[in-house]
Amino acid sequence: MSCIGTAGHVDHGKSTLVQVLTGIDPDRLTEEKERGMTIDLGFAWLQLPGGRDVSIVDVPGHESFIKNMLAGVGGIDAALLVVAADEGVMPQTREHLAILDLLGVERGVVALTKADLVDNEWLALVQEEVQECLASTTLAGSTIIPVSAYTKLGIPELLTELDRVLNTEMERKNISRPRLPIDRVFTLTGHGTIVTGTLLDGMFRLGQDVEILPEGIKTRIRGLQTHKNQIELAQPGSRVAMNLVNVARTDLVRGNVVTIPGQLRSTLLLDVRLQLLPDVTHALVHNAQVDFYSGSQEISARVRLLDTNELQPGQSGWAQLRLSKPAVVARRDRFIVRIPSPSMTIGGGEIVDVTPRYHRRSQTSIINTLERLLQATPEELVLAVLDRRNGSRGAATTKGGQGIVGYSMEEVAKQCNLAQDVTQQMLETLLREGRVQQVGTYWFAQPVWDALVDEAVQLVKDFHRQYPLRRGLSKEEWRTRLHLTAKLATDVFTVLQTREWLEAVEIGGERLSELARSGGLIRVPGFTPSFSAEQKRQVDQLLRQFREQRFVPPVRSEAEALVGPEIVNALIEQGLLVKLGDTVLFLKEVYIEILQKLVQYLRDHGSITASEARDAIGTTRKYIVPLLEHMDALRITRRQGDERILGTVSLDQLFE
Repeated sequence: MSCIGTAGHVDHGKSTLVQVLTGIDPDRLTEEKERGMTIDLGFAWLQLPGGRDVSIVDVPGHESFIKNMLAGVGGIDAALLVVAADEGVMPQTREHLAILDLLGVERGVVALTKADLVDNEWLALVQEEVQECLASTTLAGSTIIPVSAYTKLGIPELLTELDRVLNTEMERKNISRPRLPIDRVFTLTGHGTIVTGTLLDGMFRLGQDVEILPEGIKTRIRGLQTHKNQIELAQPGSRVAMNLVNVARTDLVRGNVVTIPGQLRSTLLLDVRLQLLPDVTHALVHNAQVDFYSGSQEISARVRLLDTNELQPGQSGWAQLRLSKPAVVARRDRFIVRIPSPSMTIGGGEIVDVTPRYHRRSQTSIINTLERLLQATPEELVLAVLDRRNGSRGAATTKGGQGIVGYSMEEVAKQCNLAQDVTQQMLETLLREGRVQQVGTYWFAQPVWDALVDEAVQLVKDFHRQYPLRRGLSKEEWRTRLHLTAKLATDVFTVLQTREWLEAVEIGGERLSELARSGGLIRVPGFTPSFSAEQKRQVDQLLRQFREQRFVPPVRSEAEALVGPEIVNALIEQGLLVKLGDTVLFLKEVYIEILQKLVQYLRDHGSITASEARDAIGTTRKYIVPLLEHMDALRITRRQGDERILGTVSLDQLFE
């Protein structure tokens, strides 16, 4: 499916020509019919002689409605530039042509309308004028065909030339990231809200869940149409009408974008290559206010010039656009900028980065990076995306969450504007060359992976140095400090463990241990905690007290007063002491003995109260209450009122 956009000065016959070509009047508003002038976008379609179905977006030609024109030409494949033979090139002819040039529209045909009103000599002069006007643009060399909507002069030739031009068009890319810039919103009785636009970058299916950005409205596709025909699947490049479920007409505006949830996000900052038109009257200064147009969006913005203080007419340069409200765009999208007063188009260009950091000006390294991004081959672009560390979305981030370290293949494809099969092939080639690393479903640039490995291992080494008596660092703390998702942390640790850079601490059968329930510990291979001679003496003294006061041992605060918190923590981690709640500690062998006694009591008597448990052990309430609550938590016992009965977990299961 292809889309043609008209362009040209007001009253040069664009809408009339569209109606002759298609049999459809694109002027749908009452005011347009009363004034005889197109005000807003109009739509029509036809089948070309070669059998190709095409859509036509008819745009207004009056200078007051340039904003409406810009909303319609963003997704076109070819331009139908209309110039009236009796008037020739006019101001909006030049402005529309400049816009097509800035948007990179390379295919087009020129229709010299009203050719029946002039003689051949005048017609030849107008053709020469149009050729000169096209010469410095992307439409240079386009065929010029004299036509008449009334005598049908040149209409067959125009259709044939449009067919030829579009037959040279490359297929629209499907990178599995569909987006529909909304250019019209309306309601139909019995159907609800309907939006229209030109579909880019992917396909939509009937019944599919979608998201409307930047508002983040979640909805579903109730109906799809192209050229008033119901369809199940909308193809890239086609004009699409989409019926949405449970969305109010007032919730949507022109400029919203329909996409798949999670595929795109809005941005307030863009890195761009900006081209100023040669015929503008003034230079563009740093921090100038402009209106930014991309797709069907219109947003006020500030231009931060990165490599100069002012951009002269005809020059290009690097800039950051600070938008006044969120935009939904993609890398390589073209855009237009206009100044609000006096209202005129001054330039445009290409979006290079949709999630940049705020750049300092006149930084050679930043300019070099942007140049590489603009000129990058697909392979270089994949590497550039994987090696970005600018705080935007990715699988994980380096220290402080300041840089991307991992992307899924799908995310790489979207960032690069490449097809997924091409992206996968490039990643596999780069993997064989040792330039990227794959971990689970995520991909890393090799330097980024190396940095992550260094930080992941160093965190554990630093922990050993700071806490030499502890067996290792909690896996959860390690994951959190590396800013990794749970899934990615598992994949990364598996790689590090396989390469013997880190290892898990064996907890053995200690199902009672909090370590086992919290995911365990990790350590540098070969590390073992060890006590100094003085610490060993303190440990022996403390454990002696625990053996002498078996069922009424020192509580945690008393133990820490004797040997310090680190030694107590080490004894708990090593399994010599078992902690119950915040205060109670038992020697492990005493703890096991207590459990066995209480379970045997329950087998003999069927139930037990706190006082009966206290007497059976020969301890006090201070110890027995945390102990019974602990047994409840482990499901060894189950509380019924003031009594406990046996639970669902046996001691054999507990210590296996």
